[in-house]
Amino acid sequence: MQKGSNPFLAQRVFLMISGLLFGGLITVGFLVTPSLFFVLADKQVAGMIAGEIFKNTSLFSLLLSVFLLIYANLLVKRDLNQYKWTRWLLLVSIVLTMIGTFIVQPMMNDLRELALNEGAPVMQSPQAKAFASLHQISSILFTIEVIVCGGVFWLASLLQPNEK
Repeated sequence: MQKGSNPFLAQRVFLMISGLLFGGLITVGFLVTPSLFFVLADKQVAGMIAGEIFKNTSLFSLLLSVFLLIYANLLVKRDLNQYKWTRWLLLVSIVLTMIGTFIVQPMMNDLRELALNEGAPVMQSPQAKAFASLHQISSILFTIEVIVCGGVFWLASLLQPNEK
């Protein structure tokens, strides 16, 4: 550990940011989105709002995960080697987020636009089956991301600074 650095403070900052990431994902995925579909009568509007929220959440998640990965690398360089596994979880989170954000969500948006141009909501169009499959893939990716980020938060809460 470098002279003058405080490992407890560094780990508290990591724990706080990983908690923000995990809590944000839980809130959006399991509270906000279901509430939209429960409250709004028009499921197409609820889906479009949810899609926008998920897009913004994905960018937020990507930003925080990249920051935490860089931060974990710095902690490992400071001989806090217990962050080595955490880096792998963060890398998985980043990959899952990128697949969902830059591959699956644009494909879903394209299907939605195609259906709307044909004059029907996506779930009442010929694209409904493909959209449902992509939605399921997106949900699985998001759920795994939440679990992985929960693992990052869990590990951060257990880690103790090396005593030298």
